[in-house]
This record gives sequence, structure tokens and C-alpha cells, in this order.
Amino acid sequence: MSRFNLVISFLIICALVLIFRLFYLQIEKGDYYYKLSKNNYIRLITINPPRGRIFDRNGILLAYDVPYYEIYVIPYMIKDRWDSLKANLEKYLNIKIDKKLDEKVKKGFSRRVIIKSNLSEDKLKIIYDNFYKFEGLLINVVPRRKYTKYAKYMSHILGYVGYPSREDLQKNPDINPDVLIGKSGIEKIYDKYLRGSYGVKAVVVDALGRIKKVLYEKAPTLGNDIYLTIDARMQKAAYENFEKSGQKSGAVIIVGAKNYEILTLLSYPSFNIQSFSDGLTTKEWKALISNKYKPLFNKALYGLYPPGSIYKIIVSLAALNEGVVSPYQKIYSGGYFEIGKWRYRNWDLSGCGNINIMQALEQSCDTYYYQVGLKLGVRNISNYTYMFGIGEKLNPDIETKVARVPTPEWKRQVLNEGWFHGDTVNLSIGQGYLAITPFDSTKILIPVLNNGKVLKPKLLKAFYNNKSDKLIETKSEVLKELPIKKVYYKYIKKGLYLVVYGSRGTAKIMQEVPVKNAGKTGTAQVYKRPGKNEKIDKWELQNHAWFIDFFPYNKPKYVISVFVEHGKSSKVAVEITKDIINSLYENKIIK
Repeated sequence: MSRFNLVISFLIICALVLIFRLFYLQIEKGDYYYKLSKNNYIRLITINPPRGRIFDRNGILLAYDVPYYEIYVIPYMIKDRWDSLKANLEKYLNIKIDKKLDEKVKKGFSRRVIIKSNLSEDKLKIIYDNFYKFEGLLINVVPRRKYTKYAKYMSHILGYVGYPSREDLQKNPDINPDVLIGKSGIEKIYDKYLRGSYGVKAVVVDALGRIKKVLYEKAPTLGNDIYLTIDARMQKAAYENFEKSGQKSGAVIIVGAKNYEILTLLSYPSFNIQSFSDGLTTKEWKALISNKYKPLFNKALYGLYPPGSIYKIIVSLAALNEGVVSPYQKIYSGGYFEIGKWRYRNWDLSGCGNINIMQALEQSCDTYYYQVGLKLGVRNISNYTYMFGIGEKLNPDIETKVARVPTPEWKRQVLNEGWFHGDTVNLSIGQGYLAITPFDSTKILIPVLNNGKVLKPKLLKAFYNNKSDKLIETKSEVLKELPIKKVYYKYIKKGLYLVVYGSRGTAKIMQEVPVKNAGKTGTAQVYKRPGKNEKIDKWELQNHAWFIDFFPYNKPKYVISVFVEHGKSSKVAVEITKDIINSLYENKIIK
């Protein structure tokens, strides 16, 4: 037989089989499938993938999943039975359906409507024992996020999960609307690692919502575990010492001096992150959003504040590198500096005398920097600021507010005003229109301690790849090298050493820690005028307090930045820094 005849014979046999099968389904089993379609529904059930766990750098567990139950309805399945179901939910389960939820069910169609999350096993038993009274009510087992005791100290870092909003779905069409996603913090930043992929089950359910038959099932894929660069014990020490200080609001950041790994990222006050996973009450939500210290706001990454005198480090390096001053050149710096009729005062009205750049850092001498800043000019100051990475995101994974680095063009565009010498004078000491985040403050010291190298900050230390069954570590990265002569960094470090150990240093209390260190104080003035019918709390009129420090001095391992919102004076930030470092050594978190 020829090949052509074989093909024709095969096609004829296939056609006969298909005709016979259609006859069987339509005639022999037609009545069965008619009843099935009339009394049952075919549903696709999304199976939530368990999210990956979150650990700190030392393997301390921070977040994990546990199973819990939720009940929901598909509106088109219960259109005629909703009123009776609603009455039984209230009668047997004490679940009251508010007006908003009621309308959601009545106006909905195929999108599921969750009636109650985190259902107790007692109430689940009531449903099973009285299933005929809950016709159309569906039950789903979903992962619930649990956070360990350390979550209290790092709520802003960890973030929380929730179902995708309409905006989330528009941004990422690949997201399943029934799968939990990261909504903030680490949960959001590294959602691609943590989420896994959802499973699906096609089932036949009867009018009571009971599964009669499983037609198809695809298992979900587990999310990947991740390891942060955060040290949970360091974070706890930072939180407890800030709390002990009695200050109301601020931030603490500790990073590795040589690799820019973020060890602590504290925004204070914190909030109960577990309540977001369990479900906030209206009362809890109102208390959070009405708190004037803004516990939900991540000040470390999103707060913009004038840096004050810690900014003098950048101005010093710019002045040295541009030849405005030499390391040992002395400039007379009195109690005030005049430009025309305007007088700009030093924080110490007795003045500083004839001083060089290292002594200017030691005393934080404003009048020295007024003179140097004017010679340097706004262009140079702003350009060097950008060189340090301030005003840009060094790691796209870490969502931060971009610093405001003022220029004449910025002022013209935003305020429709020209740039004056007084603006440059204010900028020279970290005041005026300049505003940075507390995290930005660590960018000031990292290049100083790495001979001009600008490093990429790291928050993710490693992640476990389930497919390859391997732990994959992330690498440190040098982004660029500053065009500053390396010799100048040693003069800056010497000036910062004098801040702690010099006779006129502004942070001499830091001698009380068990390690040689060096740093820079900063007190940033607050300019706030009440609007019409606006009352301003006295706390809001107090200056901000800053202190940035590195240790050990000879072989730097750590950089710490403490910011106290409306803390009055840099002394407050210095005191907190001292207590944190002492705590780290006393508890052998650092050896």
C-alpha cells in the first residue's frame, strides 16, 4: 500500500472515532451532562503559593507563612440566594455584612468577594455542620504572613502583603488578582523572589459550593527564601536605645564601611506590622494616620530634611580639590560674616579664630564655611554633592526619596526667584533649600572611607533559588570613583577625629565608647511659619539633630548615622549614637 493510501486510511479511522464519541456524549451521556450543567458549576480555583521566608544576615527568621481560611462568594452563583446567606452569616457566624460589602456582592459578577478572612476553626466547623444553610459560600485555604518578634523593630523594612489593587494589576498584568503580593518594604521590593507562582484547580461544584469532581490541577511553586544584609540584633539595639532616649521621631542607619551592606535601617516610631496581615480595625487605622509622629512614614528613606553641618564634609572636599583652600591654610573666622547689610552668625558667637580646614570641621565653624562656600560657588557645591550620589538612587531596588540639591535653575523654576550670595552661604553649612534623607547621610562617609569609591548600597545578601537548589549571594559593587585627590581624604578623616578627640570638638562624649571613632555633628534649623488658622506644636519648631560616625578609626568597619527629628541639638543625636555603640559591644553583637 502506498504512503498516500496509508494517510487517507488513518484520517478516515480518526473521523469515525470522533463521530462515534460525539454520538456517545450527545445521545448516551447527554442527559447526564445536562443535569451537571444545570445543577453544578465548573470553577477555576487559584492556589496561593506559599511565599518565601525572610531571614536576617545571620539566619534569624523574620517572616514566614502559615495557612488560614477565608470565606468568599462568586456573585453570579448566589444572585437569588444572597439575602438568605447574608442572614445566616449573621445568625450562625456573627458576621455582619456592611453596606459597602453588600453592594459589592450585588453589583459583582465573576470576581470573588471575600466575606471574612482569618476564619477561626470553630466557625469553620459551624459551616461544615450546617452546610445546607450556607449555599453558595466558598472556602479557601490561603497563606497568611506571620512576622517574628523582631518585626517590632523593623516594620518599615519588612513591609506587608495584600491582594493587588486595580493600580497594581494595571502596572503588572501578569499578577493574578487572587494572589497575595508585597505592598511595601522588603515584601514589595523583592516580591519577584518571594511570591513564587500560583497553582490552579478546575473543579465541578454543586449549588452548595461543594466540590464534586476535580477536572484539572496544577500545583503552585514555592517562593524563594531571601537573606537580608540587616542584622536583627543591631536593629533591635538601635530601636531600644532610640526609644530609651525619649525622643519622639527619627532614624538610625548602620552600614558596612567597606561594602555598603545595610545592617540597620530604623525609622522611629514603628507600628505593628502583624496587624496589617491580620486586618486592621478602623480604630487602629485612624490612630496610625492621626499620630503626629507619623509611624507609617519611613523617615530613613523618604523623609527630606536639611542636613546641617554634616554637609560640611562634602564642602570641605570640594574646596580642597578645587584649590579654594589648602589643608593647613588658615582663615580667620569670627563670630559673624557680613555680605552687604546681611550678617550671618556663627553658632558660637565668640568665633573660631585663625583655623585650617581640619579645625573648621572640629569646631563646626560656620563662618569658615561661609567664606569657603562663596569662593567655591553654588555650581561646584551642587556638582560635588551629586558626585557623592546624593540626588540620585544608587540602587534601584531601594526605593528612596530623591534629595533636593538646589541650583540657580531649580530656584528659578520652582520659586521664580534669582540665586543670591546668601543662598550660597546657607548651602555651605547644609541649610537653606538643601534637603536629604537620613539614608543619604551615609553616602557622605562611604567615599571618604574608600578613597573616593562610590559603592552600591546592598539590602539583599542572598536568595535561595528553588529551581537550582542553591543559595545565590549578591556581590558588592563599585559604581564610580570620585575625581578627588586621594590625599585629601586623610585630612577630612583627621578633622572628623578631632570632632571627637580635639580640645574644641563638638562630640567629645563619643570618647565614652570602647572603640576609636570619628564623626560629624549637625544641627539643622527649622523654618516653619503657621498658615491661616493653623496651629503648630512647639515640638515642630525645634531644630533637627544629626550625627554621623565611623568606627574603628584606623580600620573602619561601620558607619552609623543618627537623625532626630526636632531633636533641638546635635548633642541628642550624639548621645543616642554613643548608647547604641556601647550596647553593640556590651551585648557582643560587635566584637
